[in-house]
Amino acid sequence: MSPPLHLLAFAVCALLPVSASATVASPTQDTRPNIIFILCDDLGYGDLAVNGHPYVKSPNIDRLAAEGLTIQNAYMSSAWCAPSRYALMSGRYPAHYFQKSLSMDAEAPNLYQLLKSVGYTTAHFGKWHMSGKGADAPTAAAYGVDEDFIHNGKVEGWNKEERDQPHWRENTTQRYVDLAIDFIQRQKVAEAPFYLNLWVYPTHSYIDPRTDMLEPYRDLQVDIQDFENPLMRDFLTWISTQGDLEAAMRAYCSDVTELDNQLGRLLQALQDLGIDEDTLIVFSSDNGPPPLGGVHNRDQLAKRIKERPTLLNCVGSSGPFRDRKISLHDGGTRVPFLVRWPGKVPSGKINSETIFTGVDLLPTIATLVGAEIPHNLDGENLVAALAGESIKRSEPHYWNDRPGWTTVRDKQWKAHLQKGKIRLFNILRDPSESNDLSQRLPERASHYLALLEAWEAAVLNQ
Repeated sequence: MSPPLHLLAFAVCALLPVSASATVASPTQDTRPNIIFILCDDLGYGDLAVNGHPYVKSPNIDRLAAEGLTIQNAYMSSAWCAPSRYALMSGRYPAHYFQKSLSMDAEAPNLYQLLKSVGYTTAHFGKWHMSGKGADAPTAAAYGVDEDFIHNGKVEGWNKEERDQPHWRENTTQRYVDLAIDFIQRQKVAEAPFYLNLWVYPTHSYIDPRTDMLEPYRDLQVDIQDFENPLMRDFLTWISTQGDLEAAMRAYCSDVTELDNQLGRLLQALQDLGIDEDTLIVFSSDNGPPPLGGVHNRDQLAKRIKERPTLLNCVGSSGPFRDRKISLHDGGTRVPFLVRWPGKVPSGKINSETIFTGVDLLPTIATLVGAEIPHNLDGENLVAALAGESIKRSEPHYWNDRPGWTTVRDKQWKAHLQKGKIRLFNILRDPSESNDLSQRLPERASHYLALLEAWEAAVLNQ
């Protein structure tokens, strides 16, 4: 099925200079990009050099930002991995269906199927975590994936012997990038557009770096004052009471740099194949950094660290935000979000106003490639944001990951409903969500209380 040309022309023209629009919109020229979506696991908003980390070396990822677009107000639609991934691929809030079953409906629309409908070859290498492992669980192919090598899915790519090898976790990214490069090379020969999910392990828990990974950080001396957020300083101070903070920071930074090194190979392969300018890359993370500090009490966390000491190495940064993975404060849901498509997406551009969320990925990519957008999505088509335009959402974005905590982001306002109590923050002025305005602004607080209660009634009680 050919893409609807008027949609394709509209989407591409939104991403191109006016002088190029007439040529690109020609019905005889296929302008759809190859698409690579790199999704990290628990990489915090503040874990990259480009986002202000004082120690991490990430030149290749920083290059994506320098040569592309940074969306600063980017969120995942959940604060933990499985529902975040579901939202990205379905365009739907996990609270509708997924978090009750933890299995994506293979009969419902998803991004793989939409891209296949307009001629894309699809692949998924890395973590899956969107369906069960039982006998009746769908395989990746049932969702429209042409080629896969997955972890945490129905058909495990890794065998037990491989998983039992020393540093298996640390070596996974190299394997996934090898698979990605091989897949891309074959698509280049076939002259077919491709969509690739490269969903990597870093920086998920239990980091145990190889000796060579630690080399760039062997002389690192940690000064807690190098981190601007007092909440991060408090967390690192507590970590230092549980073990060697400098060893933990070296391990964490090395995990990010190893990821960066492997992605550098991928970027070089695109250049060598001559398809760099034909490929759209999206880089992000599924939620905030581990471990679960600020949500679970520290006595529980200390017990976990004692049982598995490498958990201590999870000293990622959520930047200026409060909390970490699992929390619906911004530290749990705000993520790095970089987009590069040379010559199409503006280079070095920072979009600081558009609120782009996980559920927006499907309708945005679908519009870009000329696929039909399904009905009943929660996400919005924000394709113009990829051109650096500041786009205002038509609707607020909602979160609910577990009973008792529902959250909404609406323009500059962030409101939390927990156990019947409303908290209200101006997230632009108060990114750490430290100054509750619900008493000072009772009418606005009541407005968001009503929105949150209505959303819960409509979605949670389905």
